[in-house]
Amino acid sequence: MRRLSLILSDLYLPSEVLPAVTGLDLPHLDWLLRFAGRVDRINDWRSWLSADLGRADLARMTIAQVCAQRSLPDVMAGNAWLATPVHLEARIDHVRLADRGLLRLSADERHSWRQEFTRAFGPEYALHDAGDRAFLLSGVSATRMASVDPARLLDADIGRALPSPSAGELRRLGAEIEMWLHGAPGNTAREQRRERRISALWLWGGGLSGASETLPVSANTVPLAEPRFFGGDAFLSALAGSPVTPPPVSFAAIKAGESRCVVELSPMSGPKDESLAALDSSWFGPAREALGKGDLESVDLIANDRWFRIAARPGWRIWRRRSSWLDQLARQLPEAKA
Repeated sequence: MRRLSLILSDLYLPSEVLPAVTGLDLPHLDWLLRFAGRVDRINDWRSWLSADLGRADLARMTIAQVCAQRSLPDVMAGNAWLATPVHLEARIDHVRLADRGLLRLSADERHSWRQEFTRAFGPEYALHDAGDRAFLLSGVSATRMASVDPARLLDADIGRALPSPSAGELRRLGAEIEMWLHGAPGNTAREQRRERRISALWLWGGGLSGASETLPVSANTVPLAEPRFFGGDAFLSALAGSPVTPPPVSFAAIKAGESRCVVELSPMSGPKDESLAALDSSWFGPAREALGKGDLESVDLIANDRWFRIAARPGWRIWRRRSSWLDQLARQLPEAKA
């Protein structure tokens, strides 16, 4: 394989989560980050991937518009928002998104929730399927508002990321959805299955083109090759033009003949086989070994708004001092260029 891109799509380091990962020993991730020949600050993983693939057609589109462009009519896609099911926890002085509070729904459950939503909010508003992690919301009036990917808020206070008072319709709708969810039959069913309730649908990634979450894409970037995508984020399916295969359990499951693979993993909210400890043995270690043998030309590792590029053996800088993965992900870098 020429190139492997590993995207840790929910690994951010707000101060609240640091105690949970401090002291976690990840020797293979330590090694990969230590020998990165290139380390850049990026705006976010979606804009990095779009630019890296040379997708200039996505310029001036919001994340939700990209996700909706193949599944919704243009008039709906233009004002679509992502609606992510989340579990919130009330504390004495704030509300926070729970640890592992990004919820995943089966196809049958998503269908039931969409029907319930239509009965409560239709025909003005509608939910559309966007995979097991999110819905697409249509019907919101055109608005320009910055929003925050909820993956950035795991185990953190959500106050700073709530819609501003100027986004009146979005704030009102969000509050009404929370009240509806409080007594929704779907949540009763989740409790009976001993699953977390859906506290809210986190609305993000939409609005008029030009909002802060619009994707900056370089028209001059030439992609290395059409990649094979693995992951569960709706944005990947939009890039691929069809539903994307979930990540295999390990690097060994990827065919050696692939030219390039893009693998999106969610260690902070996904299944156990995507935990950081599991990834260190199933992905980071084998990728390190493949680089050493020359079976891989390069590895990209995207985490905490940083892009680490690790080349095969001739590019290793063996004189670099050892440093933990957490220190390397948290170190200060210049701001990303727009």
